[in-house]
Amino acid sequence: MRIILLSLVSVLIASAALAVNWPIPPVTVSHPLGNNWGNYQNYGGSGYFHNGIDVITPDTSGAEVRAVRHGWVKGWGTIQAELHYRVAVCDTNSSFTGRAEGWLYAHVDATRPHKNVGDEVQEGELIGYLVAWPLDATFDHCHFARISDTGATWMRFPNVTWWFTQNPLTIIRPNDDLLVPVFEDARTGTRFAFTNNNSSTYQQPTGLVGDIDIIARIHDKTGYTTGNAIWDKLAPYQIDYCIKSQGGTIVVPWTVSLQFSNILDATNTGVVYKTDNTCRSRGDYDRREYFFIVTNTDGDSIIESTDNQGKWATATVGDGNYWVMVRAADVFGNTTVDSMLVTTANGTSVAEQPVAMLTRPLVATPNPARGPVTVRFALGKEARGRARIIDQAGRIVATLADGILPAGEQAYRLGRLAAGIYTVELTIDGADRYSRQLVVAN
Repeated sequence: MRIILLSLVSVLIASAALAVNWPIPPVTVSHPLGNNWGNYQNYGGSGYFHNGIDVITPDTSGAEVRAVRHGWVKGWGTIQAELHYRVAVCDTNSSFTGRAEGWLYAHVDATRPHKNVGDEVQEGELIGYLVAWPLDATFDHCHFARISDTGATWMRFPNVTWWFTQNPLTIIRPNDDLLVPVFEDARTGTRFAFTNNNSSTYQQPTGLVGDIDIIARIHDKTGYTTGNAIWDKLAPYQIDYCIKSQGGTIVVPWTVSLQFSNILDATNTGVVYKTDNTCRSRGDYDRREYFFIVTNTDGDSIIESTDNQGKWATATVGDGNYWVMVRAADVFGNTTVDSMLVTTANGTSVAEQPVAMLTRPLVATPNPARGPVTVRFALGKEARGRARIIDQAGRIVATLADGILPAGEQAYRLGRLAAGIYTVELTIDGADRYSRQLVVAN
């Protein structure tokens, strides 16, 4: 069964106050992308997350690079020879030495006019020009990112200390991508693949046993990189999954697998991407294949090493047929849901299934919000629970409940939050985790 949905309500609503134009002229027109925030990449060394967006210029050389916001240049240098010179423009001037945010513009030509450390730049002002990219003569590109650092200057080259803090596509305008993410078969003839938890021992979907990982092969498309099937395969913004019986009983509620929105830790690529000989993620000049381990999650949007403890414990649901459903979305809100019918075979009966703790799902209303928010859910029985609000950087901004929660309806009202994208996280008895994304606009 395959369902395709299209949402015209973008998660970008939350970032309206920080909206910026594109760094390459024309700045008010969407541009092709060569890589997304979070793409798996490996050019012969070890795999890593791509920590920016690559705005490419097909069949155009030496394109201008324009500042997206007013600021001061705190960094100019290279991490690797002449192809990797970059300008870092901070939101605050050099008199401020604490941690501050700014913008990274990489692959600037050092032999042509460009901005230097100490320069003040205005929004839309020329920063420099893209360097010719000799590894592929069909394009140049600007690696663009939202970053932060400390100090009067950010000149620690080649060992930069920047944090890459936010997916630029949640900020950049316009973003009028109308194409949905695409699912491909993870293995020949099967939409998803299934392995023993944290293993490369694969199971057949007709007889799943024990603790397993679910693997989905997904890529996002924009349509702007016309005629190039390789480049128009990007990582999606968010992946969720749920599992329900063939009769419709939900045994695993919709759970966030990952969200490429905030800080990426390069050591956690193995939590997100499968890279064995059967499901091999690739990201280079010749191939883009992304195999996501959708069960490696604790239910929130933050990618952590401990997420590899996530799994589907098939023995807890009883033997039978189940729909595995996976949902992928891009930043603009274009969404695809795909599914596959599988069979569990642990020797346990359906009657042994545990009763779901939530009798009414976790919701936050209104969403998107422009004022106070109410978080609601209902418990089937008294339990120890914790409900909290987490921002994109992983900080806890509000704890709504933490202790013994009574059975029945729960409602928690919190005041106005700063504009942004948040995760509403509910944990029951330290094990069952539920989450919902909350968008707060100005």
